[in-house]
Amino acid sequence: MINFRFHIVSLIAIFLALALGVVIGAGVIDRGVVDALDSRLNRVEATSDRIKGDNNRLSGENDQLQGVIGDLQPFAVSGRLVGDEVGVVAVRGVDGDRTNAVITAAQQADATATGTLWLEGKWALASADDVKALQTALSSTTKNKSALRAEGMRQLAERLRSPVVEGAASNDLLTVLQDAGFLGFDGVKGSAITDFPGRGAGIVLVVGTEGAVPSDMVVVPMATGLRAAEVPTVVADVWVDSTNGPDRGAAVQPLRDSELTTAVSSVDDLDQPEGATTVVLAMSDLFRTPPVVGKYGYGPDTQPLPDPVKA
Repeated sequence: MINFRFHIVSLIAIFLALALGVVIGAGVIDRGVVDALDSRLNRVEATSDRIKGDNNRLSGENDQLQGVIGDLQPFAVSGRLVGDEVGVVAVRGVDGDRTNAVITAAQQADATATGTLWLEGKWALASADDVKALQTALSSTTKNKSALRAEGMRQLAERLRSPVVEGAASNDLLTVLQDAGFLGFDGVKGSAITDFPGRGAGIVLVVGTEGAVPSDMVVVPMATGLRAAEVPTVVADVWVDSTNGPDRGAAVQPLRDSELTTAVSSVDDLDQPEGATTVVLAMSDLFRTPPVVGKYGYGPDTQPLPDPVKA
């Protein structure tokens, strides 16, 4: 019968065999083999150090180029939007620095920018309460979530085409939607939400990978409403590279694949230093007669920047 003592003896025998194997192996391995392995290890370490140095150098050069791009922006956009007004409509959650960059670039182009209107997460209509709240704000009986959201964005687009009538601020759709939790607002120089976006303004619709409302719920419905309202529109994507995340340009691709692409310009690299410059140049082209519409960035069938304006 196998007993506890048998197990103890077996374990001791196994460890003795392992120890003997190590001793014998160490004696058999030739010193030349050890030296060869050591030499290979040194070469790998040297290669790793060289790659690390190259990466540091390239990172430094990249930072310098980004700085140059930022310094060149005022010269690239100066005078392109003289007398025009521009408003930014952005999905909450996208990088606020990038929306601010658009406003800065618009101001450098001599436009008036009144602020950023934020589409809050409630537009996802994730709960029955959110559905009811939007129905009430819109005075709508529509129950289907997609249809209700599209209706809301259509009404919002119509409001963005026309400034609020003086004395009717309390009934302004922007104020109503803000009170219901569907809109937020960051004004410029003390501007109020009722001032947004200004008379005859162009709209930059900013979506992104980290938006609180998925881009497919926003891009086409909002762009459709803005086009119907004849508002010059640029849709810009703040893309974030993430594991199993969308490819660059995926957020605006449904727009580019639709007939909206003949009237609404799109930019897929607002996350990049040159993105704000591209957005402003694209907007200035929409104010031309006739308007020039384009697809800009690095996605399929795009160009990095709008074509130069001929004198």
